[in-house]
Amino acid sequence: MKKNSLRLSAVVLACVPFLIGGTQLANAEEVNTNQTVSSSEVADAKPQIGETKDTTSENAVTKESEKDQTPESAKDNILKVESNNIKGKKGDTGDIFLAKVNGTVLKGEFKPFENDFIKVERNLNRESKDEKALSNTIWTAKKAIKDGSIQLEFKADLTDAKTKEALAKEFSNLNLENQKEITIKTEKIKVNFTDTDKPAPQKEVELPLTIKNKGNKLVVTFAEAEFKESPVELKASFTELKSDKIELASDGSFKIPETNKDKTFTEKVTITLDTKDSNFQKIANSDPFKTDKIITNYKDHPATITLSQEKVIKLTYTVKDLTAKINGGGTLAFNDVEGVKITGTFKEIKDNEFFSLDAKGNWKAKKAGEGSIDPTFTISKESLTELQKKYPEQDLKIETSSLKVNFTEAGSGSGSNQKVYAPVSKKDYAPVKKLPQTGEEKMRFAGIIGIVVLVIVGLIFFMKKKKNNDDDTDENNN
Repeated sequence: MKKNSLRLSAVVLACVPFLIGGTQLANAEEVNTNQTVSSSEVADAKPQIGETKDTTSENAVTKESEKDQTPESAKDNILKVESNNIKGKKGDTGDIFLAKVNGTVLKGEFKPFENDFIKVERNLNRESKDEKALSNTIWTAKKAIKDGSIQLEFKADLTDAKTKEALAKEFSNLNLENQKEITIKTEKIKVNFTDTDKPAPQKEVELPLTIKNKGNKLVVTFAEAEFKESPVELKASFTELKSDKIELASDGSFKIPETNKDKTFTEKVTITLDTKDSNFQKIANSDPFKTDKIITNYKDHPATITLSQEKVIKLTYTVKDLTAKINGGGTLAFNDVEGVKITGTFKEIKDNEFFSLDAKGNWKAKKAGEGSIDPTFTISKESLTELQKKYPEQDLKIETSSLKVNFTEAGSGSGSNQKVYAPVSKKDYAPVKKLPQTGEEKMRFAGIIGIVVLVIVGLIFFMKKKKNNDDDTDENNN
């Protein structure tokens, strides 16, 4: 009997470590309270910018600028005048002034000139102390003339140190030493005079127009050296066209048939300029054109179409993820792209329970969770213009990628409450429901197992004890 009792006690003691181990395992299990945040639908981040810069590279602009600084006229020793277009009526008078040479007003005088329609002579009534009037020259309209021209000669006073220095810089081939004056021709000056009793008939003139495409739309551009605001875009309507190379609509938008594999080609189009366009009005009222009638219909005008390839620019964040405790935050920002600083505005997020964001990119963690975000971002006009300088012949597509997020409760996890500076994205932040707490489920299961084992051991002990009592009774009876 004692031997059986010792065996039962040993079984019970063997079960005790199992129960203790199961309980410790359940208690050691971390409660999973993390939540998964799903990213919302990807928003298109391509900026809606109506205007783009003309597709002229910076090198081309620099070369053109250099060309302007050393004109062909300089090689021929030609002086420019302030206005090379004289207009008026018979009997009118006016001044002729030289343009500055290297920032200097030359001292000297024009040689007298006269033909059948104009007379140019010294203006003896003008005070010589007027720096601009050192030439003291006046013109007089003698009779009506249409599309006339004159070329004058200017005697420069080399005893004036500033005049001599300016000419030496402008015309390196001139020998100015030991000379008191030198005669240089001016550029040709246009002359148009009308009679006093009737206006001159208007001359029809065509504007120098260039038609090119911006993206999938044709644009009409006016460029004229005498027009200060040149080049400018002009509003125009197009005659619809359908050929094997292009399908053109009246507003200038076009489609390219699949059979056309040319990346660059020329197509003749017919346009009508909009006379109510503000840019057209400025041109019509400017000096070169105000007395003329501008032609507005242009038939079979060549249009150059260049099909640009799409350039995808992937904006990257300044950090890989956003890690913060509740109420922590920072400011979203982009890395530079080839030296171009990326700026813009964000779509505000106010009503999300996990994350808030303002237009400047300032964000704040509101609730614990992990996942990814992709806020909507619109790139600034300044940044887009600089990127287009880098890729003048391509259509730009701006893209961003998702940003990982890990927000934790205060005092838990490894997240710090410091500011995190992160870049921009494109989507709203939308979390999903809370995940089940798997640690609590395991703890409950371990407790049930322990109770079952105790019941089984108790039943075994009871049955053994009953058997021993029966055996003792049988021995006593014997």
